[in-house]
Amino acid sequence: MSDAVDGLRDPRKLRVRVGLAFVRTLRPALYVLLVASALLTFWAGSGIGGRALPRWAASAAPVLFAVFLVVFAVYRLALVRAKKYPAAMGLFQIGLGALVWVLLLPGTRQRIGREEGDEVQVLMRSSDPRVRALAAEVAGDRGNPRYAADLVERLDDNDPAVQRAAHAALVRLLGTDVSPGEEGPAAQQKWRQALRARGWLG
Repeated sequence: MSDAVDGLRDPRKLRVRVGLAFVRTLRPALYVLLVASALLTFWAGSGIGGRALPRWAASAAPVLFAVFLVVFAVYRLALVRAKKYPAAMGLFQIGLGALVWVLLLPGTRQRIGREEGDEVQVLMRSSDPRVRALAAEVAGDRGNPRYAADLVERLDDNDPAVQRAAHAALVRLLGTDVSPGEEGPAAQQKWRQALRARGWLG
């Protein structure tokens, strides 16, 4: 009763109360949209229960999150306008949501998840030293100058087996050993000079 009386005295307060009542109805929709976009993000490109999701799932996730962000922004700004929520915090949350939306875009996810180089170059940066050593050996067997820069980096690897494999691969690539008995930065410098002389290193 008192709310109705206050509303008659001050129409602005009545509009604020009506607006807040409306945005509260948006909260269930916010949770549904957020959960749906999260599920599609985690399972896009894989599958659920042995069934692969369709290709549109990767695009549906950012679309659903965009709808969530719009509804969330309306909800937060209404609370801020009614002085029921700090303005700085509300704007920060909306900005953070916009950043998350950008990261959900398929093109952004592909650029983040894709390492430069072919399989051998990627494997030479593996966290497993056995994989790095094997990749260096394969690079030497292929005899492709594109692997030269990565092999030089592996000369200063923290695993001696990787260093030896990279050195042997460079010898096969160049046909000569420019750093016999040397390792680490000193060997790297000599190999870079030799590779630049061949035009294999910029």
